[in-house]
Amino acid sequence: MSVPLLRSCVHRLTFRCLAICLFVLGAMQAHAQSGQVSGAVKDPSQSLVVQAQVTLDNATIHLTTATDGSGAYGFASVPAGTYHLSAQKSGFTPVSVSVTVTAQGTVTRDLIFTGIDSNSSVTVNGAITGTPQTGYYVDHVQPGMLGTAPIVNQPTMITILPADQVMNTQAKSLRDSIKYLPLVSFNEQQGPEILRPSTRGIQGSIVENTRMDGMAMAITSANAMEQYQTMLVENGLAASFYGPQNPSGIFDFTLKRPTDEHTTNLYLEQDSDTIGTAYLDTGGRLGASKRFGYRSNLLYGDGGAFVDDARMRRRLAEFAFDVRTSPKTSIDAHYSAYDIVQRGYPGWFTYGPNKADTVDHPAHTLLLPNAPDPTRVGYGQPFAGVNLTTQSTSARIHYELTPNWHMMAGGLGQRLDRFIDTPVNNLTDSAGDYSTSLATGFAPRFGTESDLGYITGSIHKWGLQQDVVIGSQGYKFTQYGYTSPSAASVLLGTANINNPRVFAPPAVLPSNRNYYQASIVHQQGFSIGDLITFPKKFMVRLAGSQDWIGVDNNTATARTSGSNKNGISPSASVMYKPEEAMTIYATFASSLQQGDVAPGNAVNANQALAPYRSNEWELGMKTETQAINLTAALFRIQRPFANANAQNVFLITGQQVNFGAEVSAQGTLFHRLLIDGGFAALNARLNDTGIAATNGQRFVGTPSYKSGLYSEFIVPGVANLTLTGDWQFVGRRPQDDENVNYTRGYNTFDFGFRYAHQVLSKMTTLRFTTDNLGNIRYYSTIGPGDITGTNASSNTAHIGPPRIISTSLQIAF
Repeated sequence: MSVPLLRSCVHRLTFRCLAICLFVLGAMQAHAQSGQVSGAVKDPSQSLVVQAQVTLDNATIHLTTATDGSGAYGFASVPAGTYHLSAQKSGFTPVSVSVTVTAQGTVTRDLIFTGIDSNSSVTVNGAITGTPQTGYYVDHVQPGMLGTAPIVNQPTMITILPADQVMNTQAKSLRDSIKYLPLVSFNEQQGPEILRPSTRGIQGSIVENTRMDGMAMAITSANAMEQYQTMLVENGLAASFYGPQNPSGIFDFTLKRPTDEHTTNLYLEQDSDTIGTAYLDTGGRLGASKRFGYRSNLLYGDGGAFVDDARMRRRLAEFAFDVRTSPKTSIDAHYSAYDIVQRGYPGWFTYGPNKADTVDHPAHTLLLPNAPDPTRVGYGQPFAGVNLTTQSTSARIHYELTPNWHMMAGGLGQRLDRFIDTPVNNLTDSAGDYSTSLATGFAPRFGTESDLGYITGSIHKWGLQQDVVIGSQGYKFTQYGYTSPSAASVLLGTANINNPRVFAPPAVLPSNRNYYQASIVHQQGFSIGDLITFPKKFMVRLAGSQDWIGVDNNTATARTSGSNKNGISPSASVMYKPEEAMTIYATFASSLQQGDVAPGNAVNANQALAPYRSNEWELGMKTETQAINLTAALFRIQRPFANANAQNVFLITGQQVNFGAEVSAQGTLFHRLLIDGGFAALNARLNDTGIAATNGQRFVGTPSYKSGLYSEFIVPGVANLTLTGDWQFVGRRPQDDENVNYTRGYNTFDFGFRYAHQVLSKMTTLRFTTDNLGNIRYYSTIGPGDITGTNASSNTAHIGPPRIISTSLQIAF
């Protein structure tokens, strides 16, 4: 389907709503005398099994389907009667049960294989995938540096966002997805696609805190959620397993990999007014022995955005392959290229200090006006925005040493090209007057080369069980800078926040040429971890990473400085298990981390600081039940804070101390209501700033309270119809380093539904979502400038998106 045709089909909201209503009403009538059968297929260890063949039949009816990427199956419009429900898959002993379907009734039945055929190999990919039936709860981590212990036995706050939830909420970007991780925040850098995720009030670095299949990757560029199976988040300090990092947490994206059986899904999507997207996800295995596997994700989207004269285009090509060279060995590889172009989207606001009252007293920051209407033309410029391209390549080899020991080694290469000329609206007074210029000086390119190798296994001796992981991980990260300032840094014009303007483009537009290697960071960590289970309900986890960090800073012509440092990043945890499904834990962690990179407007622009260390203490409790899974934690983090001084030199300027509490809940109530939510209370302050007015004050832009609750409700009497809703709350945030001014808190609400129906023997799913139902105006990010308040550095504020209506149609082949 061409993009113009897609646009014409979904151009108007009235037509869209009418079509949806007719679709639902017609299907309800057709289903009046039929029921539904659904559930999941599991192996003997209760892990979900993908691409198992499921059959529902009796003397007159024969229906068949396959479990999806999360191990779930479903039959819609099943006539009333008694049926044999069976499941089979190579490597397992088939299972069969009897079920009775009533008119307008819903039968939920999980099928569990009771045995494994030792003569056939099988890959169970669903062990780390959450489904709507489980409240999107995931009970295991992807095998890797955290070992193989279930999440309930991991002594840190861990949440996983599965592909099913991303698909059902129609999330497309990292920013969209973080909404459904209520304990995670983000800091926008140069727009909604360039951001750093954060936990516990600390933003991540460009590359230290983000992983793709466990290997380090850069995050501040184009990143398509359609290519990922899961996103794992470990809050706080995790350097003892992952190598040097700052304490913002680990964000590990797991790529979609080949499926055991052929599967193809076509998605036709529409957002805002005219942005149309076509997306194809297909996978399977080739050959009689199914030794060769493939997976492909292809996407194209284009159209106008929520602002007149604004445009967005997205393109993704992702390919994953694997080969099972022997029953114990497999090799996989992947390549992906994703680019995004945004023009005309709102720029961000900066607000600097007024004139200082005295020599030793910093000026108050200008009052930030209430968030304006993001749909008004003029906060962005039709000729300005971002062009982002990310190319990634990886390869891994897996080897089963014994039934209890697994080895993996792999590498990843990445290139991120970033052409940024987003408008910056610089507020000049508290009445909302501003001047507009184009953003310049941001790094035009990043390069990442990372490696990962580990061995995991278990030891049973002396009445103890030990889950051991030994590994090494590291990367080389190159950041580029322009050899000369851009000619487009000239002033475009002036306006007021209540009367924005569109300006003529400058005579000379910036170009993405003439840059050099500004800094190169080499980082490597050798880690070992041991989870020891004692007979008397106690567990101890000890881990440590020997880390090496090297930095070279350059100008366009020569090396200017550098550093080399090594040290140990340890962690220790004690756990008590009053019962198998509950864990109470205490954890201490310390991390060596690479220093931050100076921003483009600093005297030492694009230069990496020498490494420094952070510490964290955490107390927590986890429960894992069939209904609701709960996690709660108390924490305190202390870390050095870098910012610009009065001479606009980027360096360590104080200590950031964050302490708070977190609660997370996932599960189902009464078999029809799904909940997935969390609440965070945070006190984030800066100490030892050397400025009396800013010392001990709250960190700019960090709310004291934040919460989110996503829910789904299965509508009784209508098969395959589910209502969805989401609530987000962000408390008030300090605008300035002296905490004189605050931005008010806000609430947003989303509402939608999804409906599945077999059309021409193909399962077809319609999804409809309205984000920001009340069209609330808010700042999605408020970022800190300079804590001294005496130089040209300014705080930043990004406008949150307006009401967005999204519709998609999924056809499973």
